[in-house]
Amino acid sequence: MTSLLDGLLAAMLAGFLNLIVLYQIRARAEATEVYFLSRLYSWSILIRSSLAIMLNIFADNSAFAAAFWGDSGTYDIAGYQLALNWSGEAVSSVYLSTAVSGYGWAYFVGAVYSLVGRNQLLVQLINGVIGSVTVVVIYVIATRLFDRAVGRWAALFMAFFPQMIFWSTGMYKDPATLLCIAASMYAVLRLRERLSLGMIALFVGAVLALVTLRFYIAYFVGFAALATFLFGQRRGAARMLGTYTLLIGALFGALNFAVKRETLERQATYMTLDRLQTTREDQATYGKSGFGREYDVSTPTGALTALPTGLMYLLFAPFPWAVSGLRQALVLPETLVWYALMPAFARGLVYTVRYRLRNALPILVFAATLTVAYALMQGNIGTAYRQRTQITMFFFIFMGVGLAERRRQREARAAVATPTAWQRQA
Repeated sequence: MTSLLDGLLAAMLAGFLNLIVLYQIRARAEATEVYFLSRLYSWSILIRSSLAIMLNIFADNSAFAAAFWGDSGTYDIAGYQLALNWSGEAVSSVYLSTAVSGYGWAYFVGAVYSLVGRNQLLVQLINGVIGSVTVVVIYVIATRLFDRAVGRWAALFMAFFPQMIFWSTGMYKDPATLLCIAASMYAVLRLRERLSLGMIALFVGAVLALVTLRFYIAYFVGFAALATFLFGQRRGAARMLGTYTLLIGALFGALNFAVKRETLERQATYMTLDRLQTTREDQATYGKSGFGREYDVSTPTGALTALPTGLMYLLFAPFPWAVSGLRQALVLPETLVWYALMPAFARGLVYTVRYRLRNALPILVFAATLTVAYALMQGNIGTAYRQRTQITMFFFIFMGVGLAERRRQREARAAVATPTAWQRQA
């Protein structure tokens, strides 16, 4: 638990960050959307900050920490050890010496601790800021691809869906991961329109951060960008080639400069079906909510056999009729809402493929490929629920499309059914 003085410092610094974000919203958003986005951000940060404080207060309770603090403790310890090491003390971290992924967040925590001391609450509140900024980025992406109505729906889901709130309130790396994914997809959308050194820098920076957070997601982001530039361009082949050459060159240069070669080589060894099977088997065997122990995804045939079951668990677990334990019971209301939104998701996905396929190709490719990968990799309901957030934010966009289209159809039918003044007089 963070002390009172450290808590006040955390609140002051986080409040300053929030004022900067709100100022940027008011300066950059369209005049008609400033009120909506400002209120949405304010409510989003208020909910996340309140829950973060509650988690911090009870973090010293072992039973509570086991249920809700999770690997926040890992990043707290690793960050603190880094801060001590940077201050001159001979302290080493076992986690950082063996970590292939996630070490970037430990370095971020260490940087915060080096500046203000070991202040867990500040990291939690910063996570709330990151999560709430991602709400705005998803709004911008959805509005750019479709319209304001879709953007509003997607932003509301991002702001208030319980899974998005919870993972933004501990010391987890998930909010930073989601923001990097959203930022990279936004950069790809902008680069499709015109060459921009700023967008290239944003894309490269986001992918570099992903390499240190969840390295395999960086590969899926890169694949989505490649598919977009190869198949999403109607004309301007020379411009596309120039943009893509600059993008790839900047990305490879940054990777070679910022990431050790041995780290990249170790990460590459995880991108095989055999390693995928090992990960899945460990989760299914040792996790409290494991599933699919009988499947073997180390071969293409085995992967195809396991895929339907993996998709079912990834997208719809925990199942209401098989809830076990407090954590699954707490997410039951959210799960029921998620089920209720599936028709809107299907409607929005069909509409997108039929009418906006070329524009939405980056998020379609990313969401589809990562969904399949997670369906094969996950063997534990709890882990699947957590990883689902990385594709859920784009599912929210398609749900928004479905809801907006249904409303437009209803309004069109009502307009046809309602007689005009001239018709009533006749």
